[in-house]
Amino acid sequence: MLYACDIGNTNIKVATFDLGVISSYYKFSDLNKLFDFFKKNNPSHLALSSVVPESENEINQFIKTNFNFSPFIINHKIKFNLLIDYHPIENLGLDRICSAEGALFLFKNSNDYINYSSKSVIVTIDLGTATTINVVKYPQIFSGGLIAPGINMMFNSLSKDTALLPSVGLNDYKQIISHDTKSSLASGVINSTLGLIERTLASIQKIYPAEKLKIFITGGNAKDFLPHFDFEFQFEKALVLLGIKAIYDKNTQTN
Repeated sequence: MLYACDIGNTNIKVATFDLGVISSYYKFSDLNKLFDFFKKNNPSHLALSSVVPESENEINQFIKTNFNFSPFIINHKIKFNLLIDYHPIENLGLDRICSAEGALFLFKNSNDYINYSSKSVIVTIDLGTATTINVVKYPQIFSGGLIAPGINMMFNSLSKDTALLPSVGLNDYKQIISHDTKSSLASGVINSTLGLIERTLASIQKIYPAEKLKIFITGGNAKDFLPHFDFEFQFEKALVLLGIKAIYDKNTQTN
């Protein structure tokens, strides 16, 4: 059984894979809870992607010390299923690569791949600590994307950097034109993100002509936004973990 682990800026996500399929999914708020989980489950194979170097080092040492094997750690020097058109590649977040790899894996295993393999552009939208949008064009080329402040980052900035504005959250949203300060702030943050996504998708369709945009959405804040999207998409909470598994297979399986 493979344990795939995604170390993000806010949460740690883990999925177990049995016969290539996710059999369980977990989310942890800190390393101690992750270590307790590992102690209970005694993993023998672990694939790891991290955007927090200190946490990556701690997990690596913990696994070596307690289970006597070295985890497979994703870095920019290993093999990918994607061709990376990003310069320098070392500046590209591993979470962005893994989400794109997960989207590519899902697309290749969908009915759309049969009809649109060379006529589609894959788009990933990750609504997490940051909001990132990435583009994969035919044939399997990661073509870049954009990075914007995440929802909570914008909420916190409005509260922290102003003297009179109150603290707000997603639950304060009522409608786009609001009649009180809290819901107005919530509307500004939410519709800024929605507008960013809609404008980006429109631009992608102009820059990369395709018969179909295959859009995958993930991230901790994604579920709050799904009702607001008026385009076709697939939500996958374990998108990055699926990408970790795909990269692990690319580097460990022999033909």
